[in-house]
Amino acid sequence: MKTIKKLILGTVILFNSTVYAQNEIKETCTVLDIQVKGEGLINSEQAGNLTRHLMNKLNVYTISYDQDINYVLSEETEKSPESKLSYACYSIQCLEKIGKLLKTDKMLSGYVERTRENVIISFREFDVKTGKITRSKSREYKNIPEQLKNMILITLQDMYLFDKDKQLDDYLTKLESRESPVNNPNVKRLNLSGVRMGVVHVFGENGSRLSESESVGGFDASSTLFQFGYQFERQYLNQGRVQGLFEFIPTITGLEQGLFLPSLTILHGLRDNKSGIEFAFGPTFGFTKVSEGYYEGGDWKRSNEWTDSIPNPNDMFTRMDSRGNVKLTAGFLFGAGFSIKSGDLNIPVNAFVVMQKKSFRAGISFGFNAKGK
Repeated sequence: MKTIKKLILGTVILFNSTVYAQNEIKETCTVLDIQVKGEGLINSEQAGNLTRHLMNKLNVYTISYDQDINYVLSEETEKSPESKLSYACYSIQCLEKIGKLLKTDKMLSGYVERTRENVIISFREFDVKTGKITRSKSREYKNIPEQLKNMILITLQDMYLFDKDKQLDDYLTKLESRESPVNNPNVKRLNLSGVRMGVVHVFGENGSRLSESESVGGFDASSTLFQFGYQFERQYLNQGRVQGLFEFIPTITGLEQGLFLPSLTILHGLRDNKSGIEFAFGPTFGFTKVSEGYYEGGDWKRSNEWTDSIPNPNDMFTRMDSRGNVKLTAGFLFGAGFSIKSGDLNIPVNAFVVMQKKSFRAGISFGFNAKGK
């Protein structure tokens, strides 16, 4: 009885081992060079190596190592120098010939083509025994060569019916998903660095001082002034459609009024990559002439105009005065705007307000730049 049990148990173990071994034996597949068309991509050898690596990760077939391929091709070339066999094998006739030499079950070939707007990935699987194409797949992606590895992977996953990363697939194929950390690399981000010009109106006490006569310390100018400057941007965040920015804007104001009022504004802002809508805030620094003085009978007089021997009993103030000394002043700016796009041309339009002691300024500015490719 024990002998029969041992026999049955041994038969079961042997049967399971045989089935397991059969299940573990996979067909072999050879990947040679992948043809590459267009500029700015990896070469055909690199594309073949990358495809071979990704196929190995998918674990559909046993992938031939390049060392084994090199050995067989070298042996055949020594026997028949006129054969000129190499990895650059794209036709069915060549695939069949090399496939039989390598004694492989499948041959995988394809091409990668970059056009002005797209990257096209195409693969086909050739069955060496039957001489037929058993699988094929072509996919079209946005022109983002930095993501070539993911494009090849998704195409292979589609071809062999694997689940793929849908979000990644959408990022690489759908226009409305263009702005993302994956498909919006730094060279493609919206950058609005460039000239700025506009007008600003000064309200409050400082606005009045601008229009007063120079004889009483005014500037004999309009309280609405023209501005000209340049915006420098530094991006520190680019997530999805949102950019985080530092903006540095040196500006000169009032040249048309015979004034020279330099300033520097440092802003922290957020921008929507797709629409160009943004808002920003930060300090602004400038230089203007001021004097210390007092009011007598409603008239402004500088402190050095007091000539009596007794101390000046009037309250002393500091205010803008064209006869005074240059002083650094500061305020805080809030701005918002949007960008008009025409091809590669960007036209940013912004409105802003500046809060400052004894003054309130509001203005509008615009600029332009050409977005680099």
